[in-house]
Amino acid sequence: MSIVWLNNEFLEDSAANISLRDAGLLHAAGVFTTMRSYGGKVFRLDLHLQRLRRSCEALFIPLQYKNEVLLKATEELLRRNDLPEARLRLTVTRGVADQDPLHGLRLSPTAFLTATELSPYPREYYERGLTVILLDDQKLNPHDLQAGHKTLNYFSRLAALRAANQRSAGEALWFNVHHYLQSDAVADPSNSGRKWAGGNLQSGSISNVFLIESGRLVTPPTADDLKATPDNPEKSAVLPGVTRAVVIELAKAAGLEVETTAVDVNRLLAADEIFLTNSIMGLMPVCRIERHAVGNDRPGPVTRQLMDLYAEAVAGG
Repeated sequence: MSIVWLNNEFLEDSAANISLRDAGLLHAAGVFTTMRSYGGKVFRLDLHLQRLRRSCEALFIPLQYKNEVLLKATEELLRRNDLPEARLRLTVTRGVADQDPLHGLRLSPTAFLTATELSPYPREYYERGLTVILLDDQKLNPHDLQAGHKTLNYFSRLAALRAANQRSAGEALWFNVHHYLQSDAVADPSNSGRKWAGGNLQSGSISNVFLIESGRLVTPPTADDLKATPDNPEKSAVLPGVTRAVVIELAKAAGLEVETTAVDVNRLLAADEIFLTNSIMGLMPVCRIERHAVGNDRPGPVTRQLMDLYAEAVAGG
């Protein structure tokens, strides 16, 4: 039986309970981060905790444990479950709210950490590349308070991922709500027989997206990226992914140019190479957008270079 960490206690998963009044259950008022361990150590735990804390502060969710406590909890959880190679998830909710006669509203937040055996993506995906679909019936709203945060409000993303799987694809790409004018709509962007009137690319359902253009890395900007250009009216719903940040670091160190900028469907379809990132998949080549082949329908040289660099970073801890 697996062990979980719940509010600074280690328990058997069957004994771990949260209140029916927990705001994470009632209102999806919570955030989480998904992590991967290699050899019993979580890769870039520091970045995961940094992003989680920022989301907690932005969404009024108390995270009452210091990083040192959370670090020890992850190490001990992996040891107790005997899982050197694992998928971990740290979740924080607003918990239960009670009205204190003296101090007003009092929150009892919930924090829990789980670890399960890693089920890696099939090797053939990395060798052959993934197929993705374009979402036109759902959009991300960059003006939403939760935009750019990994919250428990995840059902629409999972539904889109399910739709992709039903079409023999591995991911669904999301655009924002800023539609083009009808005169700028693109006909048959992926030979799918429909008109496309989407906005700018944001992310996949569970991943960040990178393009390669003439050897240059291009990725949609996060809110922090946009702060560097204060006159830019654009907003972002792009999650500042941990693997995304590591890839950008590795690319710059290797002398590759990196550009964070708006990407529309035309630019996406014209890319020389495309790949996705998240903590579980690492770098995943994309070789087909529905029926549209990316590049020569095989992982490209820059994608392969970055995959090797990422593997070296993981091996080095």
